Amino acid sequence: MTTPLTWLVRIGAACVLAAPALWPGAASALATATAPLQPLSLTGLDLRARSDPYTVPLTAEYEQVGIGGALSGTDRVALPGNEDPACAARAAYLPRVPVRSWFCWNAAAQGDKEDLPHSPWVPQGLATSGEAQLGGTPIGSDHRALITSWVWLNSPDPDNPDYRYNSVNLSVVDLDDRRYRNVLPVWVDSQGKLRRVYGHGGGLAWYGPYLFMTSSTNWNGYSGPDSTYNTIRVFDTRKIYRKRDGSGGDYKYVIPEVRHYITPIRLDYVSLDRHSSGGASLITGTYKASSGSTGSPAGTKLVRYRFQPPPDGDYRLVNAPVQAWVSTVPADPADAISDVQGVQSDGDLLYLNMAAGSHPGPDPRRRFATVNVAGTPRTISAHTSWAYRPEDLSQWYATGELWGLTEGEEERVVFSVAIADVDPS
Repeated sequence: MTTPLTWLVRIGAACVLAAPALWPGAASALATATAPLQPLSLTGLDLRARSDPYTVPLTAEYEQVGIGGALSGTDRVALPGNEDPACAARAAYLPRVPVRSWFCWNAAAQGDKEDLPHSPWVPQGLATSGEAQLGGTPIGSDHRALITSWVWLNSPDPDNPDYRYNSVNLSVVDLDDRRYRNVLPVWVDSQGKLRRVYGHGGGLAWYGPYLFMTSSTNWNGYSGPDSTYNTIRVFDTRKIYRKRDGSGGDYKYVIPEVRHYITPIRLDYVSLDRHSSGGASLITGTYKASSGSTGSPAGTKLVRYRFQPPPDGDYRLVNAPVQAWVSTVPADPADAISDVQGVQSDGDLLYLNMAAGSHPGPDPRRRFATVNVAGTPRTISAHTSWAYRPEDLSQWYATGELWGLTEGEEERVVFSVAIADVDPS
């Protein structure tokens, strides 16, 4: 990293020792072949832009603190690094390539393998201030930051589901002091009441002050703005509010939705590409399992939507997509684009991480591929040396890094790697 933070640049002993031993083997596993990714017709992939029906100011119970307020305060939770023995033991779940920085979630957020119903929150999306602003600090704060989304996947009592089932929460992390707090994404009803956002918040992208989150229709019967549609929901990080009296439980810090887009298909992850032709864009896609009764290595869809001008700091998207691809059955099963958990695009290069599924090689839950979509035939470089059970991806532009995270109970790490170490081109 260019910022001299000792906790970020120090890699745990286990990781430092492991990387030299594992990486040569991983490098030899890189393969170049015709990519199983083909152009997809853009017909039927248009977005529908929708304004939220109510955007009234919050009541006097709340004060606007913005991203800077969310990243400050003594009540935030500290995050352990490799100096903590429990965190150091989780180095095994990091990518098997040189890792530049990493940390773990605190014990309460790690989940419990033996008691899944009572560790319901699972990390999903990831966005960094290194994508939001080229300088690396978000609008409204002078601290580097990242945001993750969590979905409530397990009910403590299957016979009496918790009202939070399929709800989403956000963790706002200050990377400069390694502390975080949760901020609840909400919408405002006609009476000015705040209500939770539901659905599967599988992916995040951050552009200027605006945070974009993919969201599904599984609102568990609760109403909301176009809750019966798959959407991309938009939040303004300048409009984070805090309950004045410090109460509120999950609603102590909130970020109201300011816009949403109805999507023609369910989109499970999203990221920001600042280097795409024609200006900045969102690259997003579907999760398609390769195993199970309906599994296939084909069928993953990736779609690119461009921002309207002005290009920086605005949430407006062009409704019509500019590019789309679909995975097909590859000649070499090791090159399958399936079970995708996150995509990052840097112009014509697509970076994809994949977990589980039908895969002939070792470590199917550590798959990573770089696909060049500029020419025909499209080329792919694939390996199985990524993080274990990965989720979303984010590019930190100033440092040339990819950031990622893992989702498994008791296996949760957040990390960064140099793009040069995962992309052999």
